[in-house]
Amino acid sequence: MHLNEFREFLSETKGLGKITQDHYVRWMKDFDPNQISQTYINQYIQDKGNNSQVRGAIMSLLEMMGIKKEFDMPQTMTGRKKKRVTRRVSVEEFEKVRDYLYSQSFKKGLIFDLIYQGALRRAEVSPIRINSFMWELFLQDPSKPCKLIVLGKGDKERVVLINPETTEKIFNHFASRMDMGDEETLKNFMNSPSLLFGVVGRRLTNKEIWKIVRFGSIEAIGRDIRPHELRHARATSMAKMGIPVQDIKNYLGHSSIATTEIYLHKSIDESIINIEEILQNKNQ
Repeated sequence: MHLNEFREFLSETKGLGKITQDHYVRWMKDFDPNQISQTYINQYIQDKGNNSQVRGAIMSLLEMMGIKKEFDMPQTMTGRKKKRVTRRVSVEEFEKVRDYLYSQSFKKGLIFDLIYQGALRRAEVSPIRINSFMWELFLQDPSKPCKLIVLGKGDKERVVLINPETTEKIFNHFASRMDMGDEETLKNFMNSPSLLFGVVGRRLTNKEIWKIVRFGSIEAIGRDIRPHELRHARATSMAKMGIPVQDIKNYLGHSSIATTEIYLHKSIDESIINIEEILQNKNQ
């Protein structure tokens, strides 16, 4: 097969950009048109990791040769990576990672805290604004958890609880930058639409949040913890405290209680004691 001819077809007939052309040509370097058969195509795709670009490249090649209709792409291969198993997060691991991230920066530690306490998805962290917190209720009674409004899937709002120590940390962090004793300044702060984790006028990306938790945990405990595992850990901790599954479902923003039950480890290891104790003792 002449790869130059294939590239020309991709460009002039398919109208694909140069980057896509490069990818398709690269994946087709080992493809032998003289062996084309359904079995050969299936095996080639499997050998290449069932990459979606390989499938696209093969379909384009078959189209160029005028035999696309004679073959099918393997129906049982989706091209998706195997889903990783969610692992438990022990109290010791939780404490070490949390302490490490706070030692790196206030922002990193706070991201870790909010993901766990609010059982947040990564996409729910970046949109949090200062006025997402119900500051008035918190200031009326700082000993109670503060309510935080987050946007879940489909931009559906739900309320999660952030413990008093963490909320006080946030308040003091901003108070150190302004005179909160002034009533007008305090009011402006509570109503501020500024992003809590803004980066040069933009939101943190999901990938950046993932990296903060994952790489921080690798540095702290020698293995990675993913943000979603903190969400699972929070659900498990709530179940251990005796909170009804229906309430946990609402807290996590699940549409089905069956999904929530997947999050709850049926045999809760005693090493996963109430992480709330760590938050109370360390969040000072």
